[in-house]
Amino acid sequence: MAAARVGEPQIAVDALLKNSARNQFDQRGINNGSYLPGNGGLLYAAAMMAAGWDGAPAGKHAPGFPNDGNWVVKWEGLKKPP
Repeated sequence: MAAARVGEPQIAVDALLKNSARNQFDQRGINNGSYLPGNGGLLYAAAMMAAGWDGAPAGKHAPGFPNDGNWVVKWEGLKKPP
């Protein structure tokens, strides 16, 4: 989320999608067999990156995602976090 807020959306996406043991979920959405808040954090970060945040660039759709033509971000009903 910090990377997205400072204008580095590619770093934000890379961190969220990094292939590591700490960033994997089973079919129940649980990290490596034990509950960790990582799945909720992932969802919160993706929502913030889509909806924006207080002070996000005005008028920019999905300001936390790279604007390189590789992303189609659709969302509804999200509110900007502070």
